[in-house]
Amino acid sequence: MLKGWRPYFIIFTLGFLLYGQTLFFDFTYLDDNALILDNAPILQEQGISGIFLNDAFFSNSNIYYRPLLNLTIWLDMKIGAINPFIFHFSNILIHLIVASLIFAIFRKMKYQPLLSFFLAVLFLVHPALTQAVAWIPGRNDSLLALFILSSFLFLLNFYDKKKLKYYLFHLGLFLLALFTKETAIFAPIVFFSYLLFIKKEKVFSTDNWLLYLGWATSIFIYFLVRRLALDSGPSLQITEILISFKDNLSAFLIASGKILFPINLKVLPIITDSTLWYGWLTVIIIILSFVFSKKRNWRYFLFGLIWFLAFLVPTLFLHNPQWGVDFHLEHRIYLPLVGFLFLLTEFFNFKEINWDKKRVKVIASLLIIILAVLTIYHSRNFKDRLIFWETASEDSPHSPLAQRNLGVMYYFADDLISAEKYYRRALALNEKEPMVHNNLGVIYMKQGSYGSAEKEFKKELAINPEYDKALFNLGDLYDRQQRLTEARQLWEEALRINPAYYEAQERLLILENQLR
Repeated sequence: MLKGWRPYFIIFTLGFLLYGQTLFFDFTYLDDNALILDNAPILQEQGISGIFLNDAFFSNSNIYYRPLLNLTIWLDMKIGAINPFIFHFSNILIHLIVASLIFAIFRKMKYQPLLSFFLAVLFLVHPALTQAVAWIPGRNDSLLALFILSSFLFLLNFYDKKKLKYYLFHLGLFLLALFTKETAIFAPIVFFSYLLFIKKEKVFSTDNWLLYLGWATSIFIYFLVRRLALDSGPSLQITEILISFKDNLSAFLIASGKILFPINLKVLPIITDSTLWYGWLTVIIIILSFVFSKKRNWRYFLFGLIWFLAFLVPTLFLHNPQWGVDFHLEHRIYLPLVGFLFLLTEFFNFKEINWDKKRVKVIASLLIIILAVLTIYHSRNFKDRLIFWETASEDSPHSPLAQRNLGVMYYFADDLISAEKYYRRALALNEKEPMVHNNLGVIYMKQGSYGSAEKEFKKELAINPEYDKALFNLGDLYDRQQRLTEARQLWEEALRINPAYYEAQERLLILENQLR
């Protein structure tokens, strides 16, 4: 049954049954609006060259250089324009390929066929990975996993067959992973741990030195291209990095807990509104399993632990003071979960289970069904922008971002009273929450309260002087009041900050004709 194409066919069938409903989901307006809706004109105009010469959001921040992510978005646009159906289809497809790669890797590493299949299906249906599939920008991590796992599979083939093509494919896919997400830079730690603990290779052998050189060359190429494309990035102080790590340590426990106990899932989780008990319980189970498992293989255990930590710990260094409260999205669990699967096989002699027994198959099937139901239920929170942000506001009441963006959704629904209510909630949580004063100004301008609108726009610019939309909106207000010279100055400043602000360009052209 689990030979040839059959296991992959089953994985694909189960995956589409599980996530089929997401094909008809809309955008959530958490990053997907920026990556797709806002960037669509730029992607159509600049094409592939623009993708590799700009950061992910075509902004001046130069933080996220992820051209492979934008390349997949560009390809989706070529097929279906900005129809969310095609983007969700691609997300599902990537996830199914990753699950298939997991099966192939465990089989290549000589795990039992049924155990390998169970682990692949467990990954396929795991509720903690829902965000990586049902939320379009979540593909960043599933795409990263696709390249990392493919690269790892070719590494296994290289050491089995010693053929140059496997070496080149391994390095090429690692390079693609680097251009997908920055955390790929930690993959050589995982690859090296495989050589050291599983293959028991001599660290200074010729083959290994070829790999080390290849990894270093790939990383050098990545940084060189990134430098040429972005020129420079934000400068981070070591003290800021360490403070972020310390503040986010609890997020490690929260993420760990969601792997073994995926019952406290949130679309926009923050530490304040999350529980640590599941995380502590997970850590205890890992320690006990290592101590009391009679037939554990400590080499595989360490390999799984290193994989898990290498891709999860770097996410703890993320911090943006403008967020007010950091959020730790669950799609970041995607690649670390693969390492956890290796750990799982060493839990209490799990690898030694006789999978031919009917009782084992029934228990495994029940577990998969329960997890699948949880995934189906959780994925519905990503159905559209209003459901998404209502869920975020309810599950993370201390998140100013959740309150602010729920206000935006109510504004889109023309419910200005509710919009203002949630904007005020956001300011109560963080008086410097970005965009809120701008959004209040838009409401007041729409209501004809120009004096109140001007105050709000100026408050926004006092907090966020480089915010192009606040500059544009204040210029729009002045244009309505026939303060044309001031309007022109503001729109010119908005274009200086964001040269791709096409609406500001259009308004300036109209204004220039009026002033002639």
